[in-house]
Amino acid sequence: DASNQVTEVICRCVEVEKVPAKPKAFIHWVSDPEEVEVRLYSSLFKHKNPEDSNEVPGGFLTDCNLDSLKVLRSFADKSIGTAKVFDKFQFERIGFFSVDPDSRNNKLVFNQTVGLKEDAGK
Repeated sequence: DASNQVTEVICRCVEVEKVPAKPKAFIHWVSDPEEVEVRLYSSLFKHKNPEDSNEVPGGFLTDCNLDSLKVLRSFADKSIGTAKVFDKFQFERIGFFSVDPDSRNNKLVFNQTVGLKEDAGK
């Protein structure tokens, strides 16, 4: 619509067994989602060895990656709502996550503990 909100999705459902070629992606649908916060982490420093004065003349504090944390508003199945702090989950095609102590009764927070490697051919 005028405010860039999705108002309609047109699709068709095809059984995987009947698809002639492997699809590039699948749409996963959660009919009754629970809103969660997902924290994705990447390298804290820009260089492999931030203490190397040849690579980082200004010292390791000047080498911080300001984009090392991405916080996402996400959705998961309602059954995840009973999770306790430090419970572990695998989120499909993303990685492994642990429930953060910042979680509250009305909002779970998940920290990425291990990411899955991307296939360079995709």
